[in-house]
Amino acid sequence: MASLTAVSTASMAVARSVAKPKTLRPAFHMAPRSGWINDPNGPVYHNGQYHMFYQHVPDSSEWQWGLVWGHAKSQDLVNWEHLPPALVPEANTPDRDGCFSGCTAVDIDGTPTMLYTGVVRKPEPQHGAFEHQLVAIPTDPSDPDLKVWKQLPGTFLPAPPADMDVTGWRDPFVLEKPSEINPYWYVMVGSGIEHKTATALVYRSKNLRTGWEFVGPLCESNISTMWECPIMAKLTSANPHPAASNNSHLQRHMFCVSPDYCVNMAQYYLGDYAEGKFDLENAAGPQPLDLGDVLYAPNVLTDKHGRSVLWGWMQERPALRPAGKYDSSCCLCVPRVLYLSPDGQAMLQEPLPELKLLRQQHTAWTTEGIPLSLLPGSPVDIAGTVSGSSHVEITVSKGDADSFAVVLHPFVEAGVAGAAGAAIAYCWRINTLQ
Repeated sequence: MASLTAVSTASMAVARSVAKPKTLRPAFHMAPRSGWINDPNGPVYHNGQYHMFYQHVPDSSEWQWGLVWGHAKSQDLVNWEHLPPALVPEANTPDRDGCFSGCTAVDIDGTPTMLYTGVVRKPEPQHGAFEHQLVAIPTDPSDPDLKVWKQLPGTFLPAPPADMDVTGWRDPFVLEKPSEINPYWYVMVGSGIEHKTATALVYRSKNLRTGWEFVGPLCESNISTMWECPIMAKLTSANPHPAASNNSHLQRHMFCVSPDYCVNMAQYYLGDYAEGKFDLENAAGPQPLDLGDVLYAPNVLTDKHGRSVLWGWMQERPALRPAGKYDSSCCLCVPRVLYLSPDGQAMLQEPLPELKLLRQQHTAWTTEGIPLSLLPGSPVDIAGTVSGSSHVEITVSKGDADSFAVVLHPFVEAGVAGAAGAAIAYCWRINTLQ
């Protein structure tokens, strides 16, 4: 028998626009006022504010060509204010059919700088798009909101060597900034080599905007054919809470990729990186970044406390939200802090501690103060005590049980069939969460 104590913390603290017909959006997770959202792009901390950009279709709840970079700002990574799109495709430019994913870095002179992939659709009957790596900067770097951005002329990266026969070339990410011992910026771009391997191609330059030269593959894998949205973060075993005293000296690099297409889930490796090379052969992995089946194309930020904070695209299933039925689609996962286990052998993740700022009403599931008892084969129904917007914490005392599970039943509107719940299970015997 196991005993269970759960706390439901309803959250209504995130400001949203006035409800409209067919409007149903999350309160805990970042989502635009309306329209489609997918990859988080270029999270950055600048002049005391955090900025999040994201793949966005403002006037449709379905993916379309012509993606813009949506934009939101925050002072605490929890409460976000949406701003006008930062990047919008322009006629007769290398991004005229969409501003695809990328990153934002603060240049040596303090200027926030976007590196992203612009696309131009191939003429029919061909499929896909021509990909270009582009740079954008704020028209007024002193504007605390960074509302208006301009694309700089030309492309900032040379094309891959012609004899590589790449299957794709998109989603630039800064690997390394200049330092006292390294004069170069390093950037990687997701790619694949036809009929061979998935890879990320590395370039370097002493100037963030120009002068880039090809270095070679960061690493290669034959498990997939193309790596989208590659990211990397240097992790430590430091406590993720801002007020903690952190003196950790353990460090490893987390290299994360989104393989092939969004039906696959993001994977990561823990290993060693130096000067444009990641030692994949001796790295631990690949491991799933998330135990669900909807997280893809994550991005990562080093916050003002030095923590690695990650967001990912949370997809939606048509069975629950048919295309076009609502005025918005998808969201970003809640921010999670990444850090190493005390021995440095595993990556740990937990929701950003500051999310507690959203908590308001507290409810505990007990029987006259005594935790609920779980008996084998006898489910305990705690329906009716969770609002549509809740943060739930569950503490389970093992007793003589080998395992336990929590089943989450989805909110389903009348007439929507095929909805499936989710199960969270833990087995003490094999120390596995599923």
